[in-house]
Amino acid sequence: MAAMPVLVIGLDAGWRARMQRLLAMRGEFDWLGAYAPGQPRETPNGQPALLLLDGDDPEVERERRKPQLPAPRRLYFYRNPNVEALQHCVESQGHACLDKHDSPDTVMRAIHAAESGLFVVAPELLLEALHAGTGVPAPAPIAEVPLHGTPDHTGDWSSLTERQREIVHWAARGMSNKQIARQLGISPETVKTHLHHVFEREGVHGRMALLAAHVGERATTSG
Repeated sequence: MAAMPVLVIGLDAGWRARMQRLLAMRGEFDWLGAYAPGQPRETPNGQPALLLLDGDDPEVERERRKPQLPAPRRLYFYRNPNVEALQHCVESQGHACLDKHDSPDTVMRAIHAAESGLFVVAPELLLEALHAGTGVPAPAPIAEVPLHGTPDHTGDWSSLTERQREIVHWAARGMSNKQIARQLGISPETVKTHLHHVFEREGVHGRMALLAAHVGERATTSG
């Protein structure tokens, strides 16, 4: 499997250095460098498949729209991610709204989720966004679910099969199709087919909507 070309852009030098320490030496990535807008790139001819962007830097959007940079998957990082930051990520068709201090494990899960088109955001921030402007306080944050183990089916989508609820559960936690397939002992194509059926049955379009719907359903049933 070819290494994924990844490029980091942003003014925050400390965050750029942290991303380099995390990703540059990993064999699954082709490290194209990290730079601030207006600075020269280390590898000017490399075409990234994944952009990690400093969401606090107002020049990032202009930089990433340059002709030599295609429109790959994008993960946005913020010092203090909030509803406004999440809205910016969605409007920019990004694939993650992350904290600059998120753990390496969280960052890696977000990258792998982006490969499958998943949108990754902290559950408490998504719940806050879902309740913004409604006058209804957001429910308490959902407890973090471990990477491995038996999923707890607190969501009750009565129209879904047990297998589909399992897949939705793990998809909402940021797992890729391949990771879900390994977790459940089925093929990635089976996961893809089930997700397609869920999209149609629940009337949602894409994984961002599925994530929002699933987390909202869990908040309702646990409240």
